[in-house]
Amino acid sequence: MLRCTLGTLLLLFVVGPTSVGAAAAPRSLPDPRTAPPAKRLAALVDRIKLEQAKVKTLEARFIQHQESSMLAAPETSTGAFSYSAPDRVRWEYLTPNPISVVVQGETMTTWYHDLNRAETVKVGRYSAQVFKYLGASGSMKSLLEYFTAALRTSAKKGTPFRLDLTPRYARIAKRLKSMSLWIDDEKYFPVRLEFVDGEGDRTEYELKDLKVNGPIPAERFVLVLPPGVQTRVIDLDRGAKKSQ
Repeated sequence: MLRCTLGTLLLLFVVGPTSVGAAAAPRSLPDPRTAPPAKRLAALVDRIKLEQAKVKTLEARFIQHQESSMLAAPETSTGAFSYSAPDRVRWEYLTPNPISVVVQGETMTTWYHDLNRAETVKVGRYSAQVFKYLGASGSMKSLLEYFTAALRTSAKKGTPFRLDLTPRYARIAKRLKSMSLWIDDEKYFPVRLEFVDGEGDRTEYELKDLKVNGPIPAERFVLVLPPGVQTRVIDLDRGAKKSQ
């Protein structure tokens, strides 16, 4: 479940909307493919930030591939991802094991369907530290402050840009050895995310049927647990844990 949460935060760290402000018109931005090599990364970041500024909602199907020393064999999961600015997320695993993760502001609830168990984490004051990267601070800019980026491009249209990210600091490398992002060359949003954690386990997400700014009903972000589900509540502000 840690990898699900990490994947959610990494994805939102990249696609979280920035302040609309006085964004430059698309025509004024150079094409990252044709920009001089030394300026291609900056051109791509500027285009991503421009598209981030327009985001209100995101939806996609996802496929997760996972290789871990804890697994007897590589595992593939499928599901759906939903996001509504500024701080509502739903990460729904459908196969092979149904799991629902819903974030609403300062609260994140994870429901393990098969185990009849749920866990609610009250982020409290820490939520500001998490969601500041989803707001006006500029998530892509913040990401590049912590990682060294190498950009791969192709002259062929329809081929995603690839960003290979290496942690700048040892404290980050202990948890995340490397990360790669594939950015759609038309929508300028991630369509694939791969990361290797500190233990060498690899997780990859592929996003399919990405929809930007489509209507999402508010109830999508309300997680109603069936009667009898055992719930543990963790309050990070108080360090308290209790079961219901």
